Amino acid sequence: MVLFASYSGAFGGAERLLLDFAGSLEVPLGVACPTGELFDAAHARELSVFPLTRRSLRLRGDRAGAALRLAGHAIELRRLIDNVNPELVIAWGMRSAMACLLGPRLPCPVIFQHNDLLPSPVVGTVVRAAAGRADLVIALSHAIARDLDRSGSLGSRLVVVRPGIDVERFDASAPSADPPEVLVLGAIASWKRPDVALDACAIAHHEHPSLRLRLVGAPLEDDGLMASLRDRAEAFGFVSLPGAVPDPAPELARAYCLLHCAESEPFGMAVLEALAAGRPVVAPAASGPTEIVDRTCGLLYEPGDARAAAAALGELLDDPQRASELGATGRARARREFGFDDARARYAAAVTPLLISRDGRVPGPGLALLTVTHNSAGSLPGLLGSMGRFLPGVPLVVVDCDSSDETVETARGNEFVRVIALGENVGFGRACNRGLLEVSEPVTALVNPDVELVDGSLAALAAEATRRDRAERLLAPLVIYPDGSRQDSVHPLPTSASEMVFALVPPAVAPGRMGEWLAPWRASRPRRVGWAVGAALVAKTDTLRQLGPFDERIFLYAEDLDLGLRAADHGVESWFWPSARVLHHRAHSTEPAFGGEPFALLARARHDVVQRRLGPGRARLDDATQALTFATRGALKRMLGRDAERERRQLGAVLRVSR
Repeated sequence: MVLFASYSGAFGGAERLLLDFAGSLEVPLGVACPTGELFDAAHARELSVFPLTRRSLRLRGDRAGAALRLAGHAIELRRLIDNVNPELVIAWGMRSAMACLLGPRLPCPVIFQHNDLLPSPVVGTVVRAAAGRADLVIALSHAIARDLDRSGSLGSRLVVVRPGIDVERFDASAPSADPPEVLVLGAIASWKRPDVALDACAIAHHEHPSLRLRLVGAPLEDDGLMASLRDRAEAFGFVSLPGAVPDPAPELARAYCLLHCAESEPFGMAVLEALAAGRPVVAPAASGPTEIVDRTCGLLYEPGDARAAAAALGELLDDPQRASELGATGRARARREFGFDDARARYAAAVTPLLISRDGRVPGPGLALLTVTHNSAGSLPGLLGSMGRFLPGVPLVVVDCDSSDETVETARGNEFVRVIALGENVGFGRACNRGLLEVSEPVTALVNPDVELVDGSLAALAAEATRRDRAERLLAPLVIYPDGSRQDSVHPLPTSASEMVFALVPPAVAPGRMGEWLAPWRASRPRRVGWAVGAALVAKTDTLRQLGPFDERIFLYAEDLDLGLRAADHGVESWFWPSARVLHHRAHSTEPAFGGEPFALLARARHDVVQRRLGPGRARLDDATQALTFATRGALKRMLGRDAERERRQLGAVLRVSR
């Protein structure tokens, strides 16, 4: 997985570019960002999306607050990266780059995607330090690259990949608006100099009273700028502020020309879009726009000079023929110099050398997935869709336990799904054993129907399971929740030393190897465990058949614990393998069926399995360990002023069973 990390959840030019460039990488992708437009757009493109806290973008006048926000972003982002365990992180923008690159090194390569000019000498020093630790820095323009690396110390680790554009998406016919409209397009921010745009158009309006100004965009911050612009627009009478638009193409189709006023524009995506639409551009002769616009397609003026900008607008309004010729030349330039496919290819060529598999293995064939369903129509499409994206052609065996919803119909609508409709709810273990009879592939992955793949790593895990130089094993991938946290999907053996210490010491306060000993699901490398939760488990099909795999006397709960204990008795080891990963939505049918978490059933099932496999004495000791765990966690929560109702119910369930 490649994980893109963004401090901003907005959907401006930089965030649109994130999704465009992400589409050039033929690997599984994740996006970590605050909830909002970018989050929704990434989810709509079927990327794995992990929510981050929304934080203010304000920097000027609030350095202390900005530093605290950056520290919070760094803590949250690093925790997520530790949990998700990606092969590569692309830090999208300065804030995420500082969060990822300043401090202890991450366990994977980091690319710094640099999209802005440095805002101040102090920030510049910190950003340059972060860039010096990056495996690669990609800049959107030569202006950005020069600003960042004045000494040339980054050398070949700094490359420029300018954005591309799909020219054919824009209509280059004559403007649809009459009278002529001057368009200002982009985020509303003081550094974009909308005040210069208003001043320039006010001056030009004296000579061209039919001129109209259309200022399209939304404010990045609620800092009073938008209210001030509305007041001036109302006073002028020829200015409109329609706000943000989902697609700039219709706005450009009605525009006579584009006016750009930012004095320190890193690149200028709106400028490039204007060229693609065949519209002449009036822009400052500075920074990024000078790499897009030349004399053949626009007019450049002295940055910040409203009278010079007004004079350039007047030239275009006085000579519609010239304006049309500049627009046509600009469209040809956009097609020739800024092709969308070419830009994506350059981006992929820059990133691909860092995409190296951790173990170098090539996933082998011969994998089947097996799931047991009961009223799972709401969650099954996620599993089916993700298999189509990441494991196309891999068969899925669906064993349905008398669903009353559309589960069976949903499953049967897919070419590679084998459906076994039992007509009765026989329980998870019996259903799973029945499905295993239909598997002909050498490796089987047992998955819950509310599991979703985020990459093809289960195939690599299948290759690991079939290694001839290793003993028989049950392999458990890393299981991630939708918020990016890890599920406690692997555990030590009941009544082991680590289980007893775990009862008193929360693993969150135990660093490094001690924490992994207490909570093995936190490990970043493969490690042997006592047993693994059955939400996702991979093994050779023959190994599973020899083990049962499940004891059919157990209708529900603790089948996986029982499997791990029986496997150990037969010399089959259980291993946690965090380089393989799946997403678990926790949307299965058991919770609705029992009206919540069935703590009593869970406690009884665990007690019975431990007693049957390890003896009555170990069962009593395990009950006591579980009770102590819930009691200490509940007490800790109450000390912190948090709700401990869940732990109280868990403790009560264990105590009732132990009696």
